[in-house]
Amino acid sequence: MKLIYLLLFWSVFGFSAVEAQEIYYEPGRAHIPGTYDFQLKDGTLLRGQLVRSDSSAYLIRTKAHGDRIVQAGDIVRADLVGGTLRSGPDHPNGFPFRLFFMPTALPLEKKKIYFQNSYVLFSRVDVGITSNWSVGAGFQTLSPQNFFTVSTKVSSKLAPRTQVALSVQYIGLRVTERILTRFGLAQGLVTMGDAERNITVGFGTTFSVRGIASSGVVTIGYVRKITPDLTFISQNNILVGEAIEPNLTYLSGLSSAGLRFNRRRHSFDTALLMPVYSTDGLIRTSPFPYISYQVRIGK
Repeated sequence: MKLIYLLLFWSVFGFSAVEAQEIYYEPGRAHIPGTYDFQLKDGTLLRGQLVRSDSSAYLIRTKAHGDRIVQAGDIVRADLVGGTLRSGPDHPNGFPFRLFFMPTALPLEKKKIYFQNSYVLFSRVDVGITSNWSVGAGFQTLSPQNFFTVSTKVSSKLAPRTQVALSVQYIGLRVTERILTRFGLAQGLVTMGDAERNITVGFGTTFSVRGIASSGVVTIGYVRKITPDLTFISQNNILVGEAIEPNLTYLSGLSSAGLRFNRRRHSFDTALLMPVYSTDGLIRTSPFPYISYQVRIGK
């Protein structure tokens, strides 16, 4: 199955060449510049920059309400979001249900349609059926018969900041003119955190009705908003459980890191992908760029 994954990888991308550890700072003691989310006792979430503080009160500079003085006893916690305040808009991560092309456990919005295009050549549509269930389909834009995938995901909230999900994908890949390989990927996912900052861990397996050897799949993802409209993303996948024959080439994993440029209804992803593969008994990698565009359709 690692050999099939290598074929899939180069077919898709070769055409273009415990709760998460939250970053917590007590205002006034950790003088770290940047933008904070201040959680107040009355449930209010106040985003702003800590200007100064003393033992009794804090001066917080916000974009929406200007400077505000908040009593020290009214602040429950302060989470560093990243960056500094500026006059431009603050756009959230509007696509938290996906890393670059692998899912997280976070659900899609109900009755929302999302479109993604990678390298112009590959397109994907995802639909939130309910608040916990979504379906999707992807295909090679010009020749869908050469590569296509359908998927579904069911999510559930395990704790206030922890989501779990089951994701199943069915993939068709044309290896030659006569051979169309079909296989699936089922994953259990856990995402700890929120849309702006989270860690995703997934464990799954591939399966095939044609008897192709299966592989275990481990997914590790990290998301962190670093400025009001910029999100850092790292997606890492490891294939395990299949013996590697010395004279063949197998994809052993994929590591990636990049940025998501957030806008009100759409975003741009740019990253460096590093497939890790074994050939002739040696571990190699060939980094190359990744770029995609995604948009939310409808109100």
